[in-house]
Amino acid sequence: MLLRATPPDGALDPAQLVATLKRSVPARTAYVEVRYSGLLERPLILRGEMEYLGPGRLAKRVDAPYHEQTAIADGRASLRRGDKPERSLPLTQIPELDSFLRGFSALLGGDAAALARDFALTASGSSTRWQLLLKPRDARLARRVTSLRVDGSGSEPWCFRTEDADGDVGFLLVGPLAASTLSPRVSSMQVDALCRGIARK
Repeated sequence: MLLRATPPDGALDPAQLVATLKRSVPARTAYVEVRYSGLLERPLILRGEMEYLGPGRLAKRVDAPYHEQTAIADGRASLRRGDKPERSLPLTQIPELDSFLRGFSALLGGDAAALARDFALTASGSSTRWQLLLKPRDARLARRVTSLRVDGSGSEPWCFRTEDADGDVGFLLVGPLAASTLSPRVSSMQVDALCRGIARK
């Protein structure tokens, strides 16, 4: 990912911070995703690569523990797992995903105005270590996702933390955190500490 600018020290302005996160396309990054669910005895840990291709266009590949490819483009979401046939749906049938995608695209596009239409934004920290908190304005998305927190440094996001309305939590670690070694039963508190920069990889 390319650096664009550095957020100022002291009180952070959310719009200025978002502007520094703009990625040049295509932007690719390795990731490790950790999902916690009340239906699972231990977290689901996925590793692969994500690609941002511009507004409304994302691709995600899972390499372990299984193989899966997801693509979002031209108003549709498609999914292929292993050798199974591809499944595709228009985003109009999954409005909460559509809202989330608009927000994620606006974030990676550095478009604070577009992001603020769908989320209430607050920022804290400094250029060395910052947090951006997004609260959904869209009622349909808020019924699924209560908040999205982005942790980072300079113009690099390191961690995306999503909290669902049912209490489930998910983390997406990118950049230097994508190489983190995690135990199969790593706790959400341990991953959260890693995102906040108060634990070693």
